[in-house]
Amino acid sequence: MANTNDKLSRLYRAIEDDIVDLDQQLKDRIETLKTQRDIVVATLERIMTQARTNSAITPQRLQNFSRLMQEKLDTADIQAKKAYLRSVISQIEVADDKVRIIGEKASLAAVIAGNPPEAAHVRGFVRKWRARRDSNSRPSDSKSDALSS
Repeated sequence: MANTNDKLSRLYRAIEDDIVDLDQQLKDRIETLKTQRDIVVATLERIMTQARTNSAITPQRLQNFSRLMQEKLDTADIQAKKAYLRSVISQIEVADDKVRIIGEKASLAAVIAGNPPEAAHVRGFVRKWRARRDSNSRPSDSKSDALSS
């Protein structure tokens, strides 16, 4: 659309500046460009309307999504289970007392609306090691321990 508008602007400028005469061939070219622009505008409007109606999260869509996820996690093969989880989870954090599953609301909304992200994947698994600094400690240096005693 921008390219077509730019072409029309240059033609109009050329006509205004008396660089070219407005003959029938130029009139036809202007009409062709206007038609192309109108087609692009109509197409964009149709796409935007479809995107708005397709992305609406209704209670029915949410219920269908929940049912599908439960079914797939219960019965699907391991690769399908991973794919479904990757579509909504961005990170998992594991601590001694809790597990946090983190995802983006926009990704979840897209999946529920039927528009899964292109390259969805679980980006990380983080174990919070040594939260109380009492496990997996590095061995102390025997020389510095002997000197400090």
